[in-house]
Amino acid sequence: MTLPGVDVAVAQTLLATLGDIQRFKDPDAAASYMGLVPSTRQSAEHCYHGPITKQGKGQARWMLVQAAQHLSAHPGPLGVFFRRLAKKKNRNVAVVATARKLVTIAWHMLKNNEPYRYAIPRSTETKLSRMRVKATGERRRTGPPTGQPRPTAYGSGVRTRTVPALDTIYEREGLPPIAPLSDGELRMLRQQKVLKHVAQTSRPQRLPRRAAAAEPPEAAGAAASSQRSVQPASARQAPAAPRRAKSTQTPAPGRRST
Repeated sequence: MTLPGVDVAVAQTLLATLGDIQRFKDPDAAASYMGLVPSTRQSAEHCYHGPITKQGKGQARWMLVQAAQHLSAHPGPLGVFFRRLAKKKNRNVAVVATARKLVTIAWHMLKNNEPYRYAIPRSTETKLSRMRVKATGERRRTGPPTGQPRPTAYGSGVRTRTVPALDTIYEREGLPPIAPLSDGELRMLRQQKVLKHVAQTSRPQRLPRRAAAAEPPEAAGAAASSQRSVQPASARQAPAAPRRAKSTQTPAPGRRST
């Protein structure tokens, strides 16, 4: 569930379809089992690649494709992969290729028993806490601990919340820790220009709440002042009826003008 775009239904469907991950020797075998690899037709020395094979469970493949639809705006490596492929080819090709990428990453996560290391902390915390409440009914207190001073945004009128680091979220929910990045992975992140996103996930952030982020304080103040200036219906004056213009036509001879 730490994968972006994957919630309880998609995660359970993927686990039920793959089963024991040890039976797949590599992530390509898992993607081929899901029917997300291109079809290959070979005749003599000629090899042709076509659309995906669509083997295996169609429902699981459809749910992965729907999960990949949400990655067009993701700030991590998956979002960069999606946008680069959509710009190079088209959106449908990017969606299917990203669905295969989700299977590949899921294979590595299940094989190494490790959560996704480039998730967005805010949405990941919401997903995991919602699943915890549904499974165990345990609700945890949010906000600063007892004795800790209020943040700088307190008293400014802007509703904010503290989002902990991704490692802290995984530790609170009982997930395995994230392994350190290798040199090759750091080089990949540097090439894709997502090091800023990785650095933001490794430290706590103070972010505005969703309602406050959707409506800035200036807009809220302007809306409130406009509501106060509205007069009641009894004090409003009805608009004056427009006057009828006089006719400038001269009456015809022999006829009485009315």
